[in-house]
Amino acid sequence: MSASLPSAVSIVHTASTLPHTIVSNQEIGELLTAGVRIDDEAAADIVAKTRERSELIEKKTGLRARRFFAPDQSPVDVGVELLDRLLPGDAGETLDALVISSSSTQGFPGLSQQILAAARHRHPEIGAPFVLDIGSNACSSFMYAITIGVSTMKALGYRRVACLAIEFASRCIAYDPVAFGTSTLFGDAAAGVLLGRDEMGIATVRAVRASSMVDGETVGMIKGSGMQAAQLSTDVPVAMRWFMAGPSVAIGATRILIEEIQRYQAEGLKIDWLIPHQANLTRILIPACEKTGIDPDRLCASFAETGNTSSASIPLLLDQLARSGRAIPGQTALLVGFGASFTISSALIEFEHVRV
Repeated sequence: MSASLPSAVSIVHTASTLPHTIVSNQEIGELLTAGVRIDDEAAADIVAKTRERSELIEKKTGLRARRFFAPDQSPVDVGVELLDRLLPGDAGETLDALVISSSSTQGFPGLSQQILAAARHRHPEIGAPFVLDIGSNACSSFMYAITIGVSTMKALGYRRVACLAIEFASRCIAYDPVAFGTSTLFGDAAAGVLLGRDEMGIATVRAVRASSMVDGETVGMIKGSGMQAAQLSTDVPVAMRWFMAGPSVAIGATRILIEEIQRYQAEGLKIDWLIPHQANLTRILIPACEKTGIDPDRLCASFAETGNTSSASIPLLLDQLARSGRAIPGQTALLVGFGASFTISSALIEFEHVRV
């Protein structure tokens, strides 16, 4: 059962960033075959089949394009810009925690520490906030960050907690025909929210839940490593780049999403909007809506134009919904994240004062 929360925990601000570079399915097909030497008939056949498969990406997944950050953009710079938008004026003095989710960064000092150090130039009023990086859960990491943020506000009396998701997936993918099922789905993005206590916000967090279905079978279905955030020139070793067992993951993810929605429905909670992690539109999100009776028009998804943006998916969609004017006060949204080894986290929010 989800944990009910006091109405004092609110989402005060949202922000998101999408890279300017748009990569089409055709361009992905060219990227996947760029390093293949066509020196015999077998190699030529691989290239031809990879390009044919790239033409079917949209039909099989609903994906038309994805975004890549520029080579000179860093996770730290992107994170500082996001935090600056979430902390207008001198609001930094009320920041008690900074929690960063990222599947695509690694090492220490952590990304949260690097962002905080850089942000002090713009916000010298920032005190001594709690800092934490979450990455091992991959795509569910942002929702785990929300759970931790809300929990620290309840237990420790924190006033404001910034939760950011920063994903540079394009630098952690093996772009070759063998990795087709993984490399074609992911794109870059960054987004976040500012949680506040005892203040009016965009939405009130009514309930949160975090769990997992990790076992010996699921633990190896999604794996990989990340780039070093402080060294853009350091490549992720090919053997450590992201891998996902596509069909098995899709089946498991669909089941997880359906069951998580049904848990809230069984508690009699109203779901006006569904904001899920967007791993696959046609094979996961649409079937889950059909099974749970959720109107597809109330499904928030940018997958067709952004692809799978890992832990940034949910805050990206939330920011887009909050700014679109479609959500109105009194409506609810269910945020559901599912990630590596079938980790799960969710939250039910109720919109208050939606700002366009």
